[in-house]
Amino acid sequence: MKKEFLALAAVAALVTAAHAQQNTALSQLIDPSDINVSVPAASLPARGGVVTAVANPWDPAAPFSYNQLPAQLFRAGGATGVRNVRSGPAPADHKSYKWETVTVNAARIEKVLYGYRLYGTGHSFLVFIFNDGGAVDARGQNVRALTFGAEAWSREPYGFTLSHALLGRYPLIWVATTFESYTDYIAVVKKKDTFFKVLALGPEQNIRLFRLLLARVDETNRNRETYNLFNNSCTNNPVDLINQVIPAAARISLDVAGLMNPYASIPKFAVQRYTANGVLTGEAFRLGADNAGAFDVNKI
Repeated sequence: MKKEFLALAAVAALVTAAHAQQNTALSQLIDPSDINVSVPAASLPARGGVVTAVANPWDPAAPFSYNQLPAQLFRAGGATGVRNVRSGPAPADHKSYKWETVTVNAARIEKVLYGYRLYGTGHSFLVFIFNDGGAVDARGQNVRALTFGAEAWSREPYGFTLSHALLGRYPLIWVATTFESYTDYIAVVKKKDTFFKVLALGPEQNIRLFRLLLARVDETNRNRETYNLFNNSCTNNPVDLINQVIPAAARISLDVAGLMNPYASIPKFAVQRYTANGVLTGEAFRLGADNAGAFDVNKI
């Protein structure tokens, strides 16, 4: 824990608060279009607190990362769908990624996983595993599992950097992928390890969690939020959602943000706390470059 605190504190010490900076994350986002979704209302905390300052060189004309697009929701014929779901292997040019439209039915969720990575500042996300008919692409093919992660929408060619995150330069978006696409990009291309643990939730909790997730995705798209390492990040977003479907005694407190509350902001500590509280169960399954070809999400 001490190493994580020192690393983040060292970077934070290099920046100062300055809300007049131009080209903030909010000004970069295009207007969300073609989104017409009706999801159950969810009580969500206030977001904000952008950290801005002068830091490393920044090119506002650089394209957003090609492997990221904000998930968009829609309703058609009584069904709820998700657009911009990354699918398939990473393209040879690392630009022309494949994006699908997937229709989803929360009642067909089999289980939910908490996914997390430990390198760098870490990353947390949710994986929903569906029974047949729960997630279906535009060709009528079943999609076994979908990942949803709150991410900083970074820019080419460098991707995410901690200093730019502290400066409030990244829009916050929810990235959705098929599990196969996630495996190929992170394990095969990036050669990074990811770990998964099962959330100890019942069917009704799974459904509520998914509906809360959709509400949060919709809220993020409408508000055009900024990624904030301390209170609007990849970890405290899923923690907030999970907290709303578990008993109060098992929750991770979000009353304090940032480094003073590592259980809500650093993935490995969130996993430790949820495991101790019985929210995450069983062993941690590792996905890496050495086992990506044989890894089977169905066996988790």
